[in-house]
Amino acid sequence: MLLLGAGLLVLPWVTLIGVPLLLLAAAWLASESQVEAFPQREDLLLVLALSAQGLVWIGMLLVHGEGGEGLADAWPFALGLIALVAFARVRVAATWLWGGLALGSLAAGSWAMWQRIIERTHRADGHEPLHAILFGNLGLLMGLLCLAGLSWSFARRERWPWSLLLIAGGLAGLITSALSGSRGGWIGLPLAIWVLYRGHGRRLPLSWRMTLMAALVTLLGSLYVMPQTGVAKRVDNAVTSLRHYVAGDDDMNSVSARLEMWRGSSQLILERPLLGWGASGYQAAMRERGAEGEQHPSLARHWHAHNEVLDAWVKRGVPGLLALLGLYFTPLWLFARGVGAGSGERRALAVAGTLVPVAFIDFGLTYCFLAYPAGSLIYALLIATLWGLYRQAR
Repeated sequence: MLLLGAGLLVLPWVTLIGVPLLLLAAAWLASESQVEAFPQREDLLLVLALSAQGLVWIGMLLVHGEGGEGLADAWPFALGLIALVAFARVRVAATWLWGGLALGSLAAGSWAMWQRIIERTHRADGHEPLHAILFGNLGLLMGLLCLAGLSWSFARRERWPWSLLLIAGGLAGLITSALSGSRGGWIGLPLAIWVLYRGHGRRLPLSWRMTLMAALVTLLGSLYVMPQTGVAKRVDNAVTSLRHYVAGDDDMNSVSARLEMWRGSSQLILERPLLGWGASGYQAAMRERGAEGEQHPSLARHWHAHNEVLDAWVKRGVPGLLALLGLYFTPLWLFARGVGAGSGERRALAVAGTLVPVAFIDFGLTYCFLAYPAGSLIYALLIATLWGLYRQAR
């Protein structure tokens, strides 16, 4: 658990493969199950959601004659299933996860500041295969998960050391996002704050709520106005680019390119709505559209649609769309019911489990995180881990 949180962004992502394997080894060595019977109805729903995403991905590869080219995109969900099953036999203290997330978020924030201040990079981007968008948005998610753990920390005897550590991790996540310049994650920040408020805020005195809200507004405002972060410039560029696109300007930038890719992907979906085009078929069709003048030729170099729903539908058809929606909304439904109730530990895990799909839905509006094995693995492991801890906290 410590490795999962601490190594999420600062270690090569392949090291995360060891997390489900270590859990599986622990479950195999356990003489008997230490938790309640598995699987129950809710467990089966989550197993179905993870399995469907992986199986549909593999099945549509076969339908489109692409062989094993995309198997790397499907196996992270098998690792998530391994972790899910292992948690049914081994009891793990949530302390390790919260400590790992805080340390990992602080490490990512420090790395982002090093890249921007010392190395003078244009945007903090982590290490391969991560880049600025993945690094910044996942850093934001880690910060939000740290803040989700406050219900757990306040229920402990050593409340202040743990609470201060988690708050520092939350602030570091915001800094990582700001220094990466990843605008996509900022769109869903109000919804994430609402989830945190539902889990924590209503139990705080009014004076605390007002103080925390003022501190948050001050922090976000500071990140916006400080020229070193580049946030104001990135936001202004997005607004200007959108105005130019609406006015009919042909100049391609990050905003207009996304809008054109969404338009092209939507038209391809209308041509093959049921089974989609496959990954290679999608790229070929986009190149053909560029050659025929239906869109800017430079868009053909992009291998995904920069929108998770459109990408799943255009490549894997209706089965891919339904599997993606199940992957998003099954854990969202399972966790959201516990956001406003239960013990401090259970409520913290419910808030964190709700934030993961909320964040990935937000990220998926303007980018395809699940098109990367690293993104799929992080999503599957976080969901499996949080659910395993959540069901143990009953």
